[in-house]
Amino acid sequence: MKTVDMKDALPSLRVEGATGHRNLTVVPCLGGRERYRDYLLACEAMEAGQLRVTETSSSGTVPELLAYNLGHRPILLIDGEELQGAKQNRILNTTVLLEPASETRVPVSCVEEGRWSSVSGEFTTGHYAPGSLRSRKSLDVQRSLRVCGRPQSDQGAVWSCVSDEVAASGASAPTRALADALNARAESVERYHEALPYPSGACGVVAAVGGRFVAADVFDSPATLEVLWPRLIASYAVDAERDDARSDKTFSAKAASVILEYVAQQQADAFKTVGLGYDLRFETDQMIGQGRIVEGCLLHLSVFPPTAERSVRDVEGPRISPPSRRRR
Repeated sequence: MKTVDMKDALPSLRVEGATGHRNLTVVPCLGGRERYRDYLLACEAMEAGQLRVTETSSSGTVPELLAYNLGHRPILLIDGEELQGAKQNRILNTTVLLEPASETRVPVSCVEEGRWSSVSGEFTTGHYAPGSLRSRKSLDVQRSLRVCGRPQSDQGAVWSCVSDEVAASGASAPTRALADALNARAESVERYHEALPYPSGACGVVAAVGGRFVAADVFDSPATLEVLWPRLIASYAVDAERDDARSDKTFSAKAASVILEYVAQQQADAFKTVGLGYDLRFETDQMIGQGRIVEGCLLHLSVFPPTAERSVRDVEGPRISPPSRRRR
């Protein structure tokens, strides 16, 4: 294991003005460049017939899937991305860059507790998990990496988060599938899409609910965020819909800048896990962060408050003092 200074890994970013709908506020981060080695995203690769994702065998295993890159370009799988089908729906435990022409076991978590029967031979891409679930999973994966060197989640905690989501959505979910809960919110989420279109040139976004920071996602390229934007906004919107407390607190571009400055001051542990590059992880009493870095290029960084509970109640952007104003 090695360490990486986040100030050296983060791309040069410029925050734009905050925009919002209901109690969700997003602050775009402009910057980035062309995609590293012209990689494909999972949805693009599947559409092009360049990616197959299957169970590991006819019997399968819950925490792993097999990803086949059938082409000559790398493929980027994003932490929290849902894969639907086969024996049960899963979400990715970490962001992975698949080598061209490769077969890779990728670490996943189950988000459909009540099914273990095949509905298809292969998976398709689905939703992105809400930030609250990604935050909890990331915390457990990070601790697993530090203890045993494997990116494993606490499956019981993931199921608990999914159960909470199903209950909050009022969905009919006979297999307790996250997808059913998220589909039940499709009408309300569509209004967030209409109000919050992709901001041209953005490669990252900082999101807040009720004026409190809930998540940040930064990619190497605007071309990547543009494709992922609808599903990311949907994931933030689900957390916003679950937050019943209406607040007059605001979240500004300045607050987003403070958060990014704080992230830049951290030192991340770099773990060699699966795929190309390193899995970056850092944890403080204010934030938990994870990312994928390959040859010095940060392909994806996600940052959350350390637990889902704190993400809507305790962690607020302006409470994090800029490093220049903290005692050394």
